[in-house]
Amino acid sequence: MNNSKRKLLLVAGGIAVASMAMSAALSPASAQKIRFMKVVPHPFPFLIPEIGVQEGIFKKHGLELDITATRGSAKLHQAMAADSADMGLGSGPGLGFVMRGAPEIGFLASHGAPLNIGILVTKNSPLYKKGMTIKDLKGAKIGVSTSSSLTYFLATRMAVNQGWGANGVTPVPLGGSSANVAAAKAGNTDAFVNSVDTGFKLEEKGSARVFLSFGDYIKDFHTHVLYVTNKFRKKNPDAVRRFAKAWLETTKLVLADKELMIKRAMKQLKFSRTVAEKAYRIETPAFSTTGRFSAKALSVIADGLVVTKMMKTKPDLRKAYTEEYLPK
Repeated sequence: MNNSKRKLLLVAGGIAVASMAMSAALSPASAQKIRFMKVVPHPFPFLIPEIGVQEGIFKKHGLELDITATRGSAKLHQAMAADSADMGLGSGPGLGFVMRGAPEIGFLASHGAPLNIGILVTKNSPLYKKGMTIKDLKGAKIGVSTSSSLTYFLATRMAVNQGWGANGVTPVPLGGSSANVAAAKAGNTDAFVNSVDTGFKLEEKGSARVFLSFGDYIKDFHTHVLYVTNKFRKKNPDAVRRFAKAWLETTKLVLADKELMIKRAMKQLKFSRTVAEKAYRIETPAFSTTGRFSAKALSVIADGLVVTKMMKTKPDLRKAYTEEYLPK
């Protein structure tokens, strides 16, 4: 065998060994496991992790997700503090928990304006009839999940933006969607804050409708943010980077392949095709393909944390997030 052939064989062998080593490193047996918790289980934009798993994107990046969900911001951040989750999909106002000492940090701004959150009214509500506008919400009792949630934040912020003051509406913490729907149908609240896709489902049944979308009134915002515990990121910084890449890759995929997300919504969320297509059209413009944080959005959130009395003074939210794990 001459020297040229010997060199070619050695190079080929080296490539094969490297390929085998990479495959072994990213095999399911050695994949980095991540306990990933959603702040709530159901909204349309929260299908990203399941689609990423379904399409093998997280696996490709050497990650294995254990996906769970809780009921509200407080419970999510409590779970992360208790080491019951490594990462969480929460809200932009959830950065306030970090400022108050939660052992975690925001690392990816996943969704912009709150196009997916709105105020819903049931058929028995005086607000259900046509011709009612945002001005008719003044003094209303509005169901929200918890007193430290995104739903509470948006309802209160809306009242302030309308010039009514923080007490211009009365947020009523009730828990999840079913409790909010039940309270509204019983006449205990005038309306409630929920995902607009939940509203589309109720509209289809003829029992409620979307009264307004907060995205029509709040433009600069981070509706949802990904969080990671300090413990996990210090121990596994590369896994956080790989997660960020996988998340953004999945986001770009669903923006390029509408049918993929629609079918997942029909299967997982039991949406009709009509509801899934409407949710996709209205909500996906807020999906971020960079994960980067906006100074304007952070300022709106910081102001809101004071207005809603979640914090006493305007916080410097630059201390609550990092972009070090995002793709360069």
